[in-house]
Amino acid sequence: MRKLFLIRIVHTATDMGTMSNGLMKEGMAKMGKEKWLENQKKIEKFWDDLEKEIDNLDIDYSRARIYQDGLPCSGDLGLRIVRETADKGSRNYQIVRKLIEKGGAIEATENPQLLRKEYEHIKAILTAQTKEEKVAAQNRYDMIKDDLLHERDAYIAKAINISLKDDETGLLFIGAFHNVLPILAKDIEIKSLD
Repeated sequence: MRKLFLIRIVHTATDMGTMSNGLMKEGMAKMGKEKWLENQKKIEKFWDDLEKEIDNLDIDYSRARIYQDGLPCSGDLGLRIVRETADKGSRNYQIVRKLIEKGGAIEATENPQLLRKEYEHIKAILTAQTKEEKVAAQNRYDMIKDDLLHERDAYIAKAINISLKDDETGLLFIGAFHNVLPILAKDIEIKSLD
């Protein structure tokens, strides 16, 4: 029996690497600084509560695989990305690092080409110099984002279906808009953390 904990996450600007400053500025511009800061406190509480819930899971981490939305590699490079992103303050990656320290194995979860494609679209929106450029970049992204998300979900599900072995437990940290459940192998028992 294979088991997978589906852990819905809220991405923060820190998780977005080089785009973090642009995303923070964009968020403040849309919401206003006060509401944006209030929202950040809610996100911090979300991560506090989620970390407590994960800490209480009864898992043999020597038989656990960790899948992270947005992470295209495993091994030394995957560990380095987890460590560096955790060190920059990402609560998501701090939790993942803790699970690795308990014995969990990080898995390559995403297709790098699909991530790069999405990154380029978001970067074009954030770096647009004029309102017209920003609207055009947003329109281009809007035209492909649903198909791109579906392709990413198919890749994530395939990665889990192949790498998660019998008597292992997976933990999938994934954003709210993803929908991998219908594509996962039917012999994987899904448990959602809410």
